[in-house]
Amino acid sequence: MKVLNFGSLNYDHVYEVDHFVLPKETMSSLSYSRGFGGKGLNQSIALKKAGLDVYHAGRVGYDGQDFIDYLNSFGVNTAYLVKDPQNASGHARIEVCNAENRIVLYGGTNQLIGEEQINDTLDHFEKGDVLLLQNEISCMKELITAAHEKGMYIAFNTAPMNDAVFTYPLSLIDLFIVNEIEGAGLAGVKSEKIEEIIAGLQKRYPETEIVLTVGAQGSYYIHGKTVIHQDAYPVKAVDTTAAGDTFSGFFLASYLSDKDVKKALDLASRAASITVQGKGAASSIPWMEDLK
Repeated sequence: MKVLNFGSLNYDHVYEVDHFVLPKETMSSLSYSRGFGGKGLNQSIALKKAGLDVYHAGRVGYDGQDFIDYLNSFGVNTAYLVKDPQNASGHARIEVCNAENRIVLYGGTNQLIGEEQINDTLDHFEKGDVLLLQNEISCMKELITAAHEKGMYIAFNTAPMNDAVFTYPLSLIDLFIVNEIEGAGLAGVKSEKIEEIIAGLQKRYPETEIVLTVGAQGSYYIHGKTVIHQDAYPVKAVDTTAAGDTFSGFFLASYLSDKDVKKALDLASRAASITVQGKGAASSIPWMEDLK
């Protein structure tokens, strides 16, 4: 079994602020840093740090060699990461205030992925292999369809949640990984009550495995009528930027190894609790040894 993460890579421009900027306001930040991010990159690193060998496919620009070097430094295989000589890589503008964040994305080369690149990449994978996706790249409909036709197991983290998600062939997804906002959107409910979100997800996707994260209230695994809850680990959060990506990577790494849901939920929760205690995205994701 091979694991392919076909996902985004962004330069993260992170500004620490004492309040989120308001309309028409110009303000100074308390600090600034530039790092490597994108939900795709973060989740590849999380998978690797959790002990899985992972291939990262995606697209960077003429300014993107640093991404390749960075992923390689963690042992992520970048054989299917294309370097585009004519366009700029994606980036994110991130405001961090009291451990919460607001993010503005520029897609860049993440939005220039086409069917030719998808087909060239999937030629190297086969039935039973795993494909992890997020909603930050182009050509998602074609990618999901092609992977399903190959018989790959498809896990989809629907962030950032938007109307485009419902144009994808969601019936072909094997596992959704969502937070409460994304879960409510997928379920088609306006309620913030967890039990109503779960009920909506069960009704719309009775055959699909679903992992629902709900912050301080923990996380849930949902599959048909089966619902398994995991408490969150209480910690003092500093920056929540890559917490969800850490959870996704560590859950998948554990779950794919032995299909033990409770063990996977607990491991992912512990890993995410470490991530939120550090600053930055990929740099704050722990190694498996840190959880022992």
